[in-house]
Amino acid sequence: MEQHSLLNKWVAAFVAGLTSIALILSLGNSGSIPWLPPTIVFTAAGLALMIALIFPFIWHYWERRQLRDSTAINALLHNIIRYGIAFNLAIFGWRKIFGLQFVVDDRIASLPMNQQSGEWLTWYYFGYSPVFGTFLALFQIAGAYLLLFPKTFFPAAISLLVFMLNLTFINICYHMNMGALVQSVLLTIGLAFLCWPYRQSFILFIKGLPAGFAGTQRRWIKNIWRISAILGSL
Repeated sequence: MEQHSLLNKWVAAFVAGLTSIALILSLGNSGSIPWLPPTIVFTAAGLALMIALIFPFIWHYWERRQLRDSTAINALLHNIIRYGIAFNLAIFGWRKIFGLQFVVDDRIASLPMNQQSGEWLTWYYFGYSPVFGTFLALFQIAGAYLLLFPKTFFPAAISLLVFMLNLTFINICYHMNMGALVQSVLLTIGLAFLCWPYRQSFILFIKGLPAGFAGTQRRWIKNIWRISAILGSL
């Protein structure tokens, strides 16, 4: 039976908890589920966090006593993370499809740009083009779907990780609301965790790419070409 350190157990359980919290908050924030008031939402989120903090010690005890299959537990946590991220991303994708995101009230849209907050400017910008909004929605939905299959998991995970990193920087730099920032950060952490075991394969893939300026063998000539592309553009 595969052994896992307590730290690895804690990280896996904690990330699974964060992913679950993100999904719970997303469902609660939709406002379309009448039996999910804020009291239940935040209670469920707190319970998920508590379980995430306590469960690693229970898991560690089970493993030492050989009471449970540690590999199966680890796989279950990874599946929770994958499913939680996929479900959450699909929610945001469908919201865009049905016109529930990138909507700016006419009273706000009519104000001069210098009176707008960064959040409303960003919201209006992304909502200006329905085609672009639909593309983002389809990317999120398709990425979420592909995340759930073994053969497409890693390409989907790495693509979504880049997407979520970009979205997180947008949320930070344009002062988006705290809920949006928390969602993007939690989803980014989850995707980074899923990609982490494949880091060696990714490094080998990068090393196996054809070298730039392959016809030139001298390193100093290659470096001159590279530097000239940057400094020459000045």
